[in-house]
Amino acid sequence: MDVPSWTSRPAATSGRWVAYRHVARGVPPLWHGAGSTTLRQESGRWHREGESLVQYLALSSDGAWAERVRYESLRTEADRLADYRSLWQLRVWADGIADLSTFDKWEACGLDPAIAVGDHAASQALASELRRAHYRGVLSPSAALDVTGAVNLTLFGGRVEHPVEGRPLPEEPVGGANGPWLPAILLTDRGAPTPFAMTHTCYRSGHHRTLAEWRAERGRRRGSGRRPQAGRPDSPAGRRPRSSP
Repeated sequence: MDVPSWTSRPAATSGRWVAYRHVARGVPPLWHGAGSTTLRQESGRWHREGESLVQYLALSSDGAWAERVRYESLRTEADRLADYRSLWQLRVWADGIADLSTFDKWEACGLDPAIAVGDHAASQALASELRRAHYRGVLSPSAALDVTGAVNLTLFGGRVEHPVEGRPLPEEPVGGANGPWLPAILLTDRGAPTPFAMTHTCYRSGHHRTLAEWRAERGRRRGSGRRPQAGRPDSPAGRRPRSSP
C-alpha cells in the first residue's frame, strides 16, 4: 500500500480564479481528449507523459510569460521580441485543490518546499499521491516567476476552453463548478514575454531567490524563537491564495 509522503494532509481549498496560459499561436489553451491513443502531453512538473492530462495555469500574466522564458531559456531582448505566442485569460472554478501555495504550507505538511521549484521527479510523485487522495489540483509557488507571492494553479484532468469574445469573463461557471468548460479570452495572438518576466525568471539551472529568502527568514524565526502570527498579511503564514474579486 502506498503511503503519502506528507505527515499532515494538505488543506483542500475551493475558489474562483482568473488564470493565464501561453501557447503557440493557433493552438487551444487547454488539454482535453482523455482516452485518445494519439494525444500525448509532454511530461511536466505535476504529471508524467501518458499518465494523465494536466492544465498548467499561472495566476498572473507575468507568471505565464516567465514559464515561457524559463522553458526556452530566453535571455536577450532579441530572444524576447522574436518569441511570439498566444496569451489566454481563463476563469476557473474548482474545489478540492491542495493548498500548497506557500513554502510555509509545504513545511506544515511535512513536505520539502524545494519540491515546489526543483527537479520534476519529486513533484510528479507527489502529484500521483494527490490524485490518489482525490484532490482535483494544486496551488503551488511558481518555479519560474521568482517573486514573493507568485503562485501557479494546476488542474488534474482534461478541460475544454469556452471562448469568450467581446465581453468580460462570466461570473458564473459554464456547466457547473468542476465541470470541463473554462471560459477563455484570447488576450493576444502575437504576444511576447514582458520585460518584468524576463528579469524575474528563475532559469532551470538557476538559484531560486524566493525559496532562499524564505529559508533565511525561517532560520531567523527559529533563532529568535518567534513564529509568524496567523493572519498577518506581511507574514508567509498569513498569506492566502489570491482569487479573483
